[in-house]
Amino acid sequence: MTRRSDRIGDEIRRILAEVIQRKLNDPRLHGIVSLTDVVVSSDLSTARVFYSVYGDEEKSEDVRQAFGKATPFLRRTLSENLRTRRIPRLIFEEDYSMKHGEKMDALIRRVHEESLRARQDKELPEDVSHDPEETACSYSNTKSDNLRQNIVGKAARVRSEESEVL
Repeated sequence: MTRRSDRIGDEIRRILAEVIQRKLNDPRLHGIVSLTDVVVSSDLSTARVFYSVYGDEEKSEDVRQAFGKATPFLRRTLSENLRTRRIPRLIFEEDYSMKHGEKMDALIRRVHEESLRARQDKELPEDVSHDPEETACSYSNTKSDNLRQNIVGKAARVRSEESEVL
């Protein structure tokens, strides 16, 4: 993308957000939709408008249909407010990055909690000597080995769960 297409994309996003909020009378779009990005092709013929939906899959489908119905009106409004020779064709696409980020955050949080629980469940080895110096070294090595194995196992489990999510 060029600087010009970036600038026009930002302007389209600003105009569309204002129109959706103030002029569009479709209740399917009010309060649950956020425009996340607009990517304009280098020849300015198309603009991919990315949006995120706050809610379930049913709301997501309603929003998609609402944008399909409102596209001619939104394009006409852009022609009145955008100072370009040509008004780009609008393509609305749901942005799943927020949902994907939430899933990744939940996975990381779960691994962190499991790791904390595993550390709390660890007990001193039974064959602890009475020499404090030796005991500290022995316990430290055992604990770090166990922790290392625990982290490697959890990382493998997260990778497999992440591939299932994607």
